[in-house]
Amino acid sequence: RYFFKEVNFMEKIRTIQQCLSEIKLMDKDTAITENFIRTLCKNGEVKHFKSGSKYLVSLDNLLEFLSSNK
Repeated sequence: RYFFKEVNFMEKIRTIQQCLSEIKLMDKDTAITENFIRTLCKNGEVKHFKSGSKYLVSLDNLLEFLSSNK
C-alpha cells in the first residue's frame, strides 16, 4: 500500500497508455500491449501504484523488466 517508500522520485511515472506510447517510440512494431503491462502490474512484476482506477507505472522499472526478460 505504501509504494512511495520504494519509489525514487526521479523515476518516470506514467499511465499504462503512456508507457505503451514510449515503448512504441522505441519499437514501432512491438508486440507489447496495454493488457500485458496491466497484467505485469497486477502480478507485482513492475513498480506501480493505483490512483483511482488507473495504474501509474514506473517506466524505468518496466523497461528494465522487459530488457531483462528477453
